[in-house]
Amino acid sequence: MTIGNAPVIQRYSDGDVIISEGVISNNAYVVISGKVRITKKVNHKTVIVGTLKKGDVFGEMGLISSAVRSATVLAVGEVTVGFIDRDSFEKLLATLPEELKIIIGALVQRLRVTTEMLTRIGSELAESKSQKN
Repeated sequence: MTIGNAPVIQRYSDGDVIISEGVISNNAYVVISGKVRITKKVNHKTVIVGTLKKGDVFGEMGLISSAVRSATVLAVGEVTVGFIDRDSFEKLLATLPEELKIIIGALVQRLRVTTEMLTRIGSELAESKSQKN
């Protein structure tokens, strides 16, 4: 089984929260139809990190690093996602060589740090622009 043909499907309506920042990670998702918006809290403000569309995957970082969710994901319009649970994901991960698992873990950690930094910078730029106006 791969995440692209995940047997479990969920449907969401506009504005529904699919995953919440700070919550333990148990699933990774693939967008089957529709779009989702990724947001993060920075200095008590919600910052839009990006938008994902059909075929895009989210939630995988938490499964790989066993960390809490680094962002919130919301449905934009009607959305259908497939998901893979932690047990199934770990079975797939177990088929990889140990060296590759270490590299993947390092990449996920670097991506998490980079996302935090870029989100903070984006928030500071937006705040600076609003102060000038």
